Amino acid sequence: MMNARDTRHRLKHPLATRRHGGVALAVVIVVLAMLNLVVMGSVRPAGDEVVLGAMRAETTRAFYAAESGAFIAVRAVVGGLEPPPTGSEQAVGVATVLFVALPPTGEVGEIVVEGRSGEARRRLNLLVE
Repeated sequence: MMNARDTRHRLKHPLATRRHGGVALAVVIVVLAMLNLVVMGSVRPAGDEVVLGAMRAETTRAFYAAESGAFIAVRAVVGGLEPPPTGSEQAVGVATVLFVALPPTGEVGEIVVEGRSGEARRRLNLLVE
């Protein structure tokens, strides 16, 4: 219960009480803003790691596709089989292989294949002697 003395004190210093309340509100807002910046700063690198992980996986798929394409081309050229046409693409799982350059069957030359997966590209050059 309030007594007369408390009431007089409040009436005597109303601006001081409001000023302290305003300062407290400003401090709370600044602290919340800083906390927001800290949280956003810690979340952004995690998003970058996800993108890097996805790119790493696509690069690996592209390399394996290029390796498979090189194996197909070497078997065709060295083994006397019909090689895939130059410029043709072949699906290997979720990736594709582009046969960029192939020497004629049984001849010396360079085999160039490119594996693709998403945005990733990996090119292999092989010399057939």
